[in-house]
Amino acid sequence: MPLYSHSQLSTYQECPLKYRFRYRDKIRRFTEGVESFLGTMVHETLKKCYDNVRFGRVSTLDNLLAQYDRLWRKEWHDSIIITREELTADDYQALGKRFIETYYQRYAPFDSDLTIGTEMRLNFALDDGGKYKLTGIIDRLSRTKDGVYQVHDYKTSAHLPGQEDVDNDRQLGLYHLGVKKKWPDIENISLIWHYLAFDRELISSRSGEEVARLANDSISLIDEISSAVHFPPIESALCQWCEYPDLCPMRKHLYQVAALPENEYLIEPGVTLVNKYAELREKASAIDKEIEKVRDALIDYAQRQQIQIITGSQNKARVVSGQRLRFPAKNKAEREELDKILKETGKWSEVSQLDTTTLTRIITDKLWDKELIDRVMQYGQLEETSSIYLSRLKDEERGELENDVSQE
Repeated sequence: MPLYSHSQLSTYQECPLKYRFRYRDKIRRFTEGVESFLGTMVHETLKKCYDNVRFGRVSTLDNLLAQYDRLWRKEWHDSIIITREELTADDYQALGKRFIETYYQRYAPFDSDLTIGTEMRLNFALDDGGKYKLTGIIDRLSRTKDGVYQVHDYKTSAHLPGQEDVDNDRQLGLYHLGVKKKWPDIENISLIWHYLAFDRELISSRSGEEVARLANDSISLIDEISSAVHFPPIESALCQWCEYPDLCPMRKHLYQVAALPENEYLIEPGVTLVNKYAELREKASAIDKEIEKVRDALIDYAQRQQIQIITGSQNKARVVSGQRLRFPAKNKAEREELDKILKETGKWSEVSQLDTTTLTRIITDKLWDKELIDRVMQYGQLEETSSIYLSRLKDEERGELENDVSQE
């Protein structure tokens, strides 16, 4: 069984196809978002800060900021992506300096605990047999004067989560497990997130039962990943930072046409087909609305004139009115009561039928146990199918096209 990390597990959940490209196919792209780069620079600076403390030296704020600037200039490269057009690299560099300054003012002289390690790697097993192995890097592990071990994690995100979010966080929960595996005698472990943009600490802990449940959930996810054959793409806001737009079926065409000059873009076959399809759908929608209006008018005319057949110049319309029996829909409380009556009276089998749409969803989402799914799948067949769903471009996608065209 290969060695997994929280990052790998999260990547698979965010987008299985991205996971395949990065970890199965091992396609490496030398691109990086500026937010990620900023986070790395801040982490390295705070590491230097606490490494100095371990040797009895407390860095001044000016020294840390100078260290940060040197590191930024040394590591900056042209492949770093800035998606927010109104911001520059200098803006992000200044933001990181504010993070460091705020942190320094809050925690200096950094003597409230004893640092055990910075950027400390942990390799540990989720199970007693050692089959399911994980690796992770703790930003800082410390011990307070009253013997509490603290797992620290620095966050440069512009989003501040709630307490429920950190209580359910997998990454530091796994680090809790890793620390406990490495030092079984440790009793008290605290998990601390430092949200530098907000000068906030969010603190959580895990019980033995919660850690065991997290380990079992992670094992199940690893089993799913290791046995996966299909890796479907999942479209989300994270796509704009993905390094594989040229390989992803969700983004490939946008990637290709965004690089075209306007005169070529407008005649590109895919663009023209989508435009034509959208035009026809709009016309069809208008026609459908008009048909509905005429239909209602025909019914009203027939009822007022008390006739059933209305004759036109070349066609005639038969209007049949009557009553149709309806029962509550499946999601209604009355439907549950009705189902109960039919089951109690032994009549359920006479009116029930297999809902194959629901069955397909259950199989796809793995809502039943594997043994039952395997039995049901003996009767299922996978068939190739294609559908077209029309939607408007998102604002950021239109922006990509407009920017590339305007640069020509």
